[in-house]
Amino acid sequence: MRIAVYGKGGIGKSTISANLSAALAAAGEKVLQIGCDPKHDSTRLLHHGQKVTTVLDYILNTPADDQKPEDILMNGFMGCGCIEAGGPRPGKGCAGRGILTSFEFLNKHNVFSGYSTVVYDVLGDVVCGGFAVPVRKQYAEAVFLVTSGEAMSVYAANNILHGIRNLDPDGKRIAGIIYNSRGAGDEKERVLAFADAVGLPVCLSIPRSSAFLQAEKNACTLVEEDKDLPESMLFLAFAEKLIKGIPLYPASPLGEEEMELFMRGRLTVHPASETEKNDDGCGIVPVPEAAAGVSDGYRIPQKRALSDPFSRIPLFGCAFRGAVDLAVHVKDAAVLAHAPKSCTWYAVNGLSSYGRRGLFDRGILYPAFIPQRFSATDIDVKDAVFGGVEHARQKAFELAKRGVKTIIAVTACIPGLSGDDLQPVKEELRQHGIQMYIVHTDGVEAGDYNEGMALCYKTLAKEAVGPADSPDPDSINIVYEQTFSSDADENYAAVENILSLLGIRVNCRFLCAASVKDIKGFLNAPYSILARKDRLGLELKKIFEDNYGCKFTEDEFPEGFGRTADFAEKLGKLYAKEERAAELVRESRRRYDEELSGLRRVFSGMRTMIFLSRKYAWLEELVKDLGLDVIGASIPGTSEALNAEWNHRFSRQWETDRDAFARTVSELKPALILTGDPSVIPDPPEGCTVIPVKRTIRKGFFSAVQEARKWTDYLGRQLKGRWRDDRPVFEKYYT
Repeated sequence: MRIAVYGKGGIGKSTISANLSAALAAAGEKVLQIGCDPKHDSTRLLHHGQKVTTVLDYILNTPADDQKPEDILMNGFMGCGCIEAGGPRPGKGCAGRGILTSFEFLNKHNVFSGYSTVVYDVLGDVVCGGFAVPVRKQYAEAVFLVTSGEAMSVYAANNILHGIRNLDPDGKRIAGIIYNSRGAGDEKERVLAFADAVGLPVCLSIPRSSAFLQAEKNACTLVEEDKDLPESMLFLAFAEKLIKGIPLYPASPLGEEEMELFMRGRLTVHPASETEKNDDGCGIVPVPEAAAGVSDGYRIPQKRALSDPFSRIPLFGCAFRGAVDLAVHVKDAAVLAHAPKSCTWYAVNGLSSYGRRGLFDRGILYPAFIPQRFSATDIDVKDAVFGGVEHARQKAFELAKRGVKTIIAVTACIPGLSGDDLQPVKEELRQHGIQMYIVHTDGVEAGDYNEGMALCYKTLAKEAVGPADSPDPDSINIVYEQTFSSDADENYAAVENILSLLGIRVNCRFLCAASVKDIKGFLNAPYSILARKDRLGLELKKIFEDNYGCKFTEDEFPEGFGRTADFAEKLGKLYAKEERAAELVRESRRRYDEELSGLRRVFSGMRTMIFLSRKYAWLEELVKDLGLDVIGASIPGTSEALNAEWNHRFSRQWETDRDAFARTVSELKPALILTGDPSVIPDPPEGCTVIPVKRTIRKGFFSAVQEARKWTDYLGRQLKGRWRDDRPVFEKYYT
């Protein structure tokens, strides 16, 4: 027989568990009691308050090869086995994870063998997975809920029922309620009403009695103190009933609204009909007033199903990974991953794969993707229980000994769960002249990959920027480049070339191949360019404006000749370099027209249709400059231009416009189709070429010309081939 006693902290479940164990032992059972509470005081009445070595303390301080089950097992009254799981020090680690670790130890050493009855004393106002182990892992066959009539105690009992139903929705695991009286008001009526509402019997009613206090003063149970006491006889009789067997019930907790009505005395419980009775004859079914959803003058909120699978942005990896991938771009800082080895491997392998791929496939070396100073704490399950701050401190000082002056620490899930606080480590490092920036992603706690990058950006923007020490009026900052892009280096080179020809130096790239000195000297430049104007970019811009009074240029990195010319002219005016800007635009226009002349001979007059999710200014300009004859265009995403492209792409409007576009293509028979989604025309007409158009292109004066050159590769291609009509091949080899 395996029994779990759950209840709110301080409700008396440890006293009840110990007295129940003593009564079962007196009735001839071989009993093992396991205290599943960090306070580790569950079994003290069974062994007269002797010091017990908890399982977690034992695991922490004893090498695995030297561990023996008898070292954590103490024999108490009438041979009752006594075990305390224990927990980490208050405020550190994760007690729930500690319970999991303790049970793994008990299973490994076969501690349960030799006992006919096991009693688990479990903290019940914390309903995390660790404290649910006795139910979740099928250790406990019967669960008792200990409660008084106090509101918080009843709430805790209802929460425990929720947890058990979530873990075992179709099972019958609840033995009933143990009512532990506090001797206050009408609490008995409330407990009986709650029992009726959730369809459970009150199996044992324990009066408020000084006999319990006297026994506890003597550090023993009532059964040991005096088995003839009325209170002792209650437990002895209850033990006999348990040994004979008792019915079990399903968990039927009250809903949130029902619980609120119950605590206000407004939940009506009607006697169940014969058909509504549980198989065990419970006969109680809770029926809230106004089942239609309106009660007491307000409407009970109804749950709504997620009808639109595309209504939320999907996740692309955890925040820890995103923060690490950005942090490595600070060239002379060390990245300290406070994470398990598996998370570290995943992060390092991911961020370096881009550099390896560029080197092996294209012969290009991207130093930013080869971490120079990367360390990890490699925390494990034990650290999840007791906390891993000391590991982080040790690794940080190892980096300091290697000459590192700046550390960016990024936290994974386990430090977040165990509550590791690296702030004291940061303060200690500061006393040694080492600066640490802590990016609290806590694995997935901060969100997905993009949210992790955002948090790293924001942390360094708020904490790493120093006062202006060497102002340079002819310099500028570049903020928020797209670091993980095959075009990142080319885009920077194009913009940097424009700036250089204007006589403007790049002061800091935040954050892309930047040094700590660059970031600290961010304010030395009078202006900054926001490379991309999406939501995060605008948030960063606001941080720099609000915190430091920074000024930003009007434009982002430009695409196409027209926007690039405007970009250069505005910079020339801003930095009083108008003549240089005018000369740069004139020379670029000459080269642009020269390179475009050959392309015009290919594309001029070509009948063209366009299907895009939104308008692209560079494309409009290029189509005009090439002399394309646009005979039709469909841009269904225009009205939703601020939404993510994937969101409206799957809408009915998109499908309607796509089908209409396909019909128009068959009627007008264009020679060229420009589209961001080639699947809109899976079978183009004979002689028609479909050219995919990217949402973004490389930056600078000649970016659109580069795209047009790529288009020429599509012209003249024979799109029909065996891969387009593979049925004969399939029939030949597979049928």
